[in-house]
Amino acid sequence: MAVSIRLGQKQSQKLVLTQSLRQSIEMLQLSTIELAEMISAELLENPVIEEDDRAHLPSRNIEDKEVVSRINQRLTGDDTIYQRMEEQRLKYVDSSDRGYSSIIDDDDRKRKYIENSVLQEETLKDHLLWQARLVAQSEKELNILERVITSINDNGLLTMSIDDLAKINDLSVEDVRKAVATISNFDPIGCALPTVQECLIMQATHYYEDDEILKGILVNHFEDLEKLNYEKISRSLNLPLSEIIQKSKLIQNLDPFPGRQYSTKEIRYIIPDIEVKYVDGEIIVNLNDDWIPAIGINSFYVNLLRKKDIEKDLKEYIQGKMQSARNLIRNISSRRDTIIRVVGAIMEHQRNFLIKGPGHLKPLTHLDIADEVGLHESTVSRVTSSKFVQTDWGVFELKYFFVSRLKSYNSSDHSSNEVMNLIKDIIMNEDPEKPLSDGEILKRLQDSGINLARRTIAKYRGLLHIPSSNKRKKLNMIKQRG
Repeated sequence: MAVSIRLGQKQSQKLVLTQSLRQSIEMLQLSTIELAEMISAELLENPVIEEDDRAHLPSRNIEDKEVVSRINQRLTGDDTIYQRMEEQRLKYVDSSDRGYSSIIDDDDRKRKYIENSVLQEETLKDHLLWQARLVAQSEKELNILERVITSINDNGLLTMSIDDLAKINDLSVEDVRKAVATISNFDPIGCALPTVQECLIMQATHYYEDDEILKGILVNHFEDLEKLNYEKISRSLNLPLSEIIQKSKLIQNLDPFPGRQYSTKEIRYIIPDIEVKYVDGEIIVNLNDDWIPAIGINSFYVNLLRKKDIEKDLKEYIQGKMQSARNLIRNISSRRDTIIRVVGAIMEHQRNFLIKGPGHLKPLTHLDIADEVGLHESTVSRVTSSKFVQTDWGVFELKYFFVSRLKSYNSSDHSSNEVMNLIKDIIMNEDPEKPLSDGEILKRLQDSGINLARRTIAKYRGLLHIPSSNKRKKLNMIKQRG
């Protein structure tokens, strides 16, 4: 068969991801704050866009020739006008008037720098290194102390054993052990120790120096203490149960993670993107974007394009910026409509939540919402990304309202959220002296037609921070004894 090169035409269909479509997709997953930042950046970048409350200012205050001149300078990169402005500012500044002069002496500059400096909170490592420099008697000792301190995690505990730390840093085990002993007496007490048990023992020795029983419980019965097995500790030490319980209350005053008080994790402030109200049986969805600047196209540039004598480069530049502005305005409007549609559909499905509160969510997936509003599943996922909803029951992430569906014996569906709420109610109403086991809780749920595995009960109990039946019984006993 002969091989030849041939010219021809072929018709086919394909999806082209234009710049406008790409921007629309990206804007869907932006939070309200991120969208405001994006609009602010566009206001600085695109001269055609303006805020509505400042409309037509350029056409009233600036001559046509001056505007055209500035745009041409922007296209050519001519910065001479800015150089002349700087020269005039330096030439006409009155250095004798300290109130208006931009020239300040070194003392004023240093003072302003100190006054405007951002306060940086002291970290745990900074606090320990400061104490190490005070007690170190040689450069070698200070170096070892610094090696140990830099191996401490945010909780104040060593990230490895003393032997491993000595091996990695090519130090003797004895030197590292001495450094750990020194640092553990720094403030806060108990830092640089490898385990929580050693940390608590160190604090008990420091704060309850004469209490040998307390130290004995921490040294020899730590596992029993974790399991709240006070009866076994009482039998082993041949002491009354009430005294063991009293010692456990002293241990609760100690801090197993002393470094946490120096935690510098940033506090996250949430501004809800959407507000949802349930009024007289109606669900009202309001997008919280009132403080986002309303933007429009400056009429001056529209009129400028209508002139016949406009230069070609200038015309193409303005047309490009004009098209970019139209795409932005259209995509902002489309984003708003899409979010309201998606959130409205979600809240319609979770009407019980709006009426009764947390614990009453129905099974819901992204595909359910996508089919209802006529969008792709990935679009729904983008809409729900990084968005928060203000309800009468508090602020929730939008993804919170999507919960998995569980099997049941009857025809009704139950969500994981509903089942956790049922488990919580069952445990709250149990007999404090005879707490229900996971098997007994499972039996009650099965009687209600909910099919679960026993390990799922334990998993949900962990998510709810509810201890096992044995621990609940002991905790109830401690509460009753005061």
